[in-house]
Amino acid sequence: MIRTRLRYHAPEDIEEACSLLGAREEAAVLGGGTWLVPLMTRGERRVSDVVDLRRLDLGVIEDGDGQVVVGAMATYAEVLASSVLRERAPLLYTAAAGVTGGKQIHNLGTLGGSACYAFPSSDVPACLVALGARMRIYGAAGVREVPAQEFFLDAFRSAAGPGEILTSIVIPVLASGVGYYKLKLSEGSWPIATAAAVAGDAASNTELGPSVTLGGVARTPLRIDATEVLDSAAGDGVTERLDALIAEHLTDPWDDELAPAWYRRSVAPAVARRALKQAIEGRER
Repeated sequence: MIRTRLRYHAPEDIEEACSLLGAREEAAVLGGGTWLVPLMTRGERRVSDVVDLRRLDLGVIEDGDGQVVVGAMATYAEVLASSVLRERAPLLYTAAAGVTGGKQIHNLGTLGGSACYAFPSSDVPACLVALGARMRIYGAAGVREVPAQEFFLDAFRSAAGPGEILTSIVIPVLASGVGYYKLKLSEGSWPIATAAAVAGDAASNTELGPSVTLGGVARTPLRIDATEVLDSAAGDGVTERLDALIAEHLTDPWDDELAPAWYRRSVAPAVARRALKQAIEGRER
């Protein structure tokens, strides 16, 4: 039970929503509520005003020229129902299919809400960084775009500031040459480590270089350039090179009640290798 009085707002447009958020220090955005409501129930988030975005048209998924635009209020169920995302952004589609929480989270949880909460163990942040997504944020100064790699500032902290709302996510088309793998203790637990790999192909976005992006192992998604790894793919040094790159970049592993830092560091290379293997196999089909 939420044991505090609060004011509820259901704005009709994005300008009104941003104005409400900017004018009230303890205002919070309500999307699907899968993050906010549990935090309020446990007394971990103090909120004076709830700004409900469900009347705004922020759930549309649009297919564009070399990119897909996904509204921030699109639920996981809507992502999985989208043939556009299944065919043109299969990495995101695969990650959405396996999010922790089952049908309830699929039906209520939103892509934008997961991104803005910036939980290190969530499936979404690492995938968005791997795909080179751009985050469209609306505020008093208008619309600005932030690369996903710069959007996740810290654990539980994003680049959307006071009075700003993430409205959509722009995802470059990458139809093949991708892989996703994660390690969980149980079906219902949060991932200990995730890896989103991009090997690319000639028919997809050639501006996106080969990479492996790790989630759950650091405070923010950790993108590692895999060009050298793929260059040596025909030889025997792939595992050693990828492991060395991870050891070089993973200097401050994430530590919480789910798994200690030393364990996350130890499993990260194996998770990354499996995702990259999927990506290479997908590129070669």
